[in-house]
Amino acid sequence: MRFAFCLLLLVLSAGFVVAAFPQDEGERQLWDSEFLKKRAPAKPGSAPAKKPSYRRVTPASDTKTPGEIVGVTIWKLRQTESKDSQDSRLLLTEDGEKSEWTPERTESETIFAVRDRVRLSIESPRDGYLYVIDRESYSDGTTSAPYLVFPMLRNRGGDNAVKAGKVINLPRTTAFRLEPTKSEYRGEILTVIISPQPLDEIKPGPGMIELDKTVVAQLEEKWKAPVERYEMNGSAGKPLTKAEKEAGEDGSRLLTQEDELPQTLFRVLAKPGNPILITVSLKVNPK
Repeated sequence: MRFAFCLLLLVLSAGFVVAAFPQDEGERQLWDSEFLKKRAPAKPGSAPAKKPSYRRVTPASDTKTPGEIVGVTIWKLRQTESKDSQDSRLLLTEDGEKSEWTPERTESETIFAVRDRVRLSIESPRDGYLYVIDRESYSDGTTSAPYLVFPMLRNRGGDNAVKAGKVINLPRTTAFRLEPTKSEYRGEILTVIISPQPLDEIKPGPGMIELDKTVVAQLEEKWKAPVERYEMNGSAGKPLTKAEKEAGEDGSRLLTQEDELPQTLFRVLAKPGNPILITVSLKVNPK
């Protein structure tokens, strides 16, 4: 495993071509009716936000369950250039050396390079409790043992409560470096769970902790549901905005309807009241 951690003092862009599936007007407006309106209203006097467009990149599900939408943005960090806004810069320290980095949006099928630095922003459509489990993926289709990477007791005392408009950065004060531990390494598989109640089966530790793979498999089987994935058009490569940066750094700052929407929307067609479960893959080219 394991993401190599790099300390951030403050505090994803090559695209992978995917096929867009036909969609009707209702599908195109999912972000509006099922996601955006769950955020806080725009501030009085604010200019109306420009409505983005999304394309569905997975087949449509035949289930009639309304579903809920989880927003995810994968950020690839590149070294800052003089033209970059101060609002998007992060100061990174590695091996005692400080350097500035600029996070840029990437689509969820982006192929990363070994040792790329990435972060994730996760936005829930409901009140609940967030858990993120990581496994390395290998060329033969196997994975490593599962590790709990969120929550951790050293970050906000293990507080993992979420609500609409509240952005959770993963990791909160560090960056992930996609560092292989063996030649067969092909990336990371992140299981994201949003549960109405804290999970008795998962208890956070001071840092990353290994979980029982049988328990994780049972949870994934119990709560699996059809998932549709949507990508925002024309947004890959855009840098972090001031609002996104502030919301990620300060747990009290909520995104509003005028702020940028997530790059990727996962529409989870789970039964009402069940936990939401999605999988986010970080694919790595070993060369």
